[in-house]
Amino acid sequence: MADAKVVELASEVGFDYGPLESALKAGEFREADDITRAALITLAGENAEARDFVYFTEVSNISVTDLTTIDNLWTTHSEGKFGFSVQKKIWKSCKEKWGLFFKKLDWTTGDNNSYRSWANNQFIYSMEAKDGHLPLTSCLRGTQLLRALLENEAFASPSSGSPGSPGGGGDKPDWLKF
Repeated sequence: MADAKVVELASEVGFDYGPLESALKAGEFREADDITRAALITLAGENAEARDFVYFTEVSNISVTDLTTIDNLWTTHSEGKFGFSVQKKIWKSCKEKWGLFFKKLDWTTGDNNSYRSWANNQFIYSMEAKDGHLPLTSCLRGTQLLRALLENEAFASPSSGSPGSPGGGGDKPDWLKF
């Protein structure tokens, strides 16, 4: 039962994750997605807040602690179905090919792989959605923001001391591993 699971609501900047946790516990995924988007904008800094969206270069302004908290909330309260770490695993399994990745997340539809429309409410905000479908990240300005999020240290695969893992001292970066 997801309600019994506890996620530490850690934040390096004092961000209040209570509303996100409440929305996710209640299965209100559309609301949780909106809260997540707003949180990323706030956490990215004043410039992101002024324009109301995050540039890929601002992802580094968001602490690993805060990104981890957001991801832990999503994965815990979706029984491992949603979250940036889930998306990263799928992205890696698609060999970082965006078209295939979007199809696997069900962010595209039809034979022409047309992008679903957020404005027309074409995304799926329920547990019936495919794994990784949420949270949404806008790719209207390209995939750089999503790449910056997925490559963030917060979503690094757990290290087993293997070469290339953070702190592992290896010579092969994670994105080259298959």
